Amino acid sequence: MKKKLKIGLVEDNRFHAVLFEQSIRENFPDSSITIFKTGKSLLKAQKQTKFDLLAIDYDLPDMTGIELLTLERGRLPDLPIIIITGVGSEQIAVEAMKSGATDYIAKSGDYTGSLPRVVKQAYQKQRLIAKNRRLEQKAIESEKLETITATASTLNHEINNPLMTILGAVELALDNRVTLDGPTIIKMEMIRDSAKRIQSITGKISNLISPTTKETPGGRMLNLTSPKSGCSRLEQAIASTNKSV
Repeated sequence: MKKKLKIGLVEDNRFHAVLFEQSIRENFPDSSITIFKTGKSLLKAQKQTKFDLLAIDYDLPDMTGIELLTLERGRLPDLPIIIITGVGSEQIAVEAMKSGATDYIAKSGDYTGSLPRVVKQAYQKQRLIAKNRRLEQKAIESEKLETITATASTLNHEINNPLMTILGAVELALDNRVTLDGPTIIKMEMIRDSAKRIQSITGKISNLISPTTKETPGGRMLNLTSPKSGCSRLEQAIASTNKSV
């Protein structure tokens, strides 16, 4: 577990806030705790400050802890968030977990004793969830790249075969251009040039291997590097991230 946690606590009850702070400082002395009395004050502060973990009391003056949790989870899917409930609030705890809370803790008699363990477990659990999400995303991207490579090879084969037939027929006709009038020759040459251009493009696609991705201002882009030149690239946007992996 990270030794220096930056924790945000949303709690309007000063007594409970002090209990929370004392318990955390006794067990994680290098951690810092910032206390907010309302959900809006936390949201405002997060424009400048990033927290490693949030602890949110359910009963807040301006919104419920579940409402704040939903807002936070939508913005920060990998942030560990603990919901603090009152004694006998099992239904709220269930709702919190369904809404994306990493864990919950009730203000029971052993509240301060259990708090360090819950904080540690929530932090480690959310890090594992984030790691699994990144691995899943990499697997999806790898599968996409393999599909693109196979598709490119198939397209080259399926397009190149009839293309060779067209080119052969056009070249044969142009070899006997004495039998053709001027406008027909021009049209045949246009067909030949266009066919060769398509052939060149499909050839490049066929030679592109080692698919990778890179981040660009327009989103994540696909890189396929040609082994012949080492620098030819075909780029096509395949996803938008905003996604770190």
